[in-house]
Amino acid sequence: MKVGDKVKVHAEATSVLTIVSIDGDDALIESIAGTPGTYPFHCKLERLVPVES
Repeated sequence: MKVGDKVKVHAEATSVLTIVSIDGDDALIESIAGTPGTYPFHCKLERLVPVES
């Protein structure tokens, strides 16, 4: 995975996120929805599931 990829935090998740930055095995991700109250947060790369285009 790389910066800019669209991901989910697990296979059954409904929210689509984008990878903002990667530091080792940790990714900073944020919602692509851009709704008020959303903010970037950290997650382990190994937990993320790519979104099929």
